[in-house]
Amino acid sequence: MSHWDKGSYEVTAEQIAPAAPVVADAVEPVSGQPALDLACGTGNEALILARRGAEVTGFDGAPRLLSVAEERLREEGFEAQWVQGDLAELPFADDSFEIVTSVFGLIFTGNAPRSAEEIARVLRPQGRLAFTSWVEDGLFKTMQDMSKAAVAESFGQATPEGADAPFAWGDEVAIRELFSEHGLMVQVEQRNLVIEEDSALGLNDRWFDLHPIWLTMKDAIGEDSYEKLREETLPIVEGYNEADDGSFRYTLKYLLSEGSPV
Repeated sequence: MSHWDKGSYEVTAEQIAPAAPVVADAVEPVSGQPALDLACGTGNEALILARRGAEVTGFDGAPRLLSVAEERLREEGFEAQWVQGDLAELPFADDSFEIVTSVFGLIFTGNAPRSAEEIARVLRPQGRLAFTSWVEDGLFKTMQDMSKAAVAESFGQATPEGADAPFAWGDEVAIRELFSEHGLMVQVEQRNLVIEEDSALGLNDRWFDLHPIWLTMKDAIGEDSYEKLREETLPIVEGYNEADDGSFRYTLKYLLSEGSPV
């Protein structure tokens, strides 16, 4: 399990921030509507929802990130509820929210069926759900596969097969089926998000030096194996680079899922 309070997730949160208004557009919040942002992180989506008039509750497993999100909203004059907990056990009453959102956060749940059931429970009958997830290929998936192999090697094991969080959420059919089992009709479409950095080296180092997932893995495999992996991933990152001026640019495909109870 990753320790999301490690490092500085703020860097990655800034890179994926353009997806937040996309999710807000999908749920169309109006003034006074109660909205729950799951795995809210540093508050990208919560802030957009608050700006559009929603009564926001931010939910996350990391206390430090909740504090960051709370401060961001207060700086703009917004108050919200902030709750720490598990995505598979939402501590809210039935039919509590008109809106439920998540920007690349729900996908890290340890129990997808249970989380879908919980979302259906807390969402009102006329409510709206929208969330984003990574697709099953591309740079992020390649990096995930390399990290899995490195961890397995460090423990003398074979690399585990099969999709796991967060990339198990990259299957459009599986997403629709998951929520339909709990009375939610979900539509899924592919979107693009452009990731930019000063250089491929800069992006690779930011991940290894600052990202909570990578730093958690460092604790598991040790410094030497971690630095070896850093060297091995750099040419992979460079291979995905779309820029030709020495900087880094990559068009990341993701899925936008949106729906309502039926």
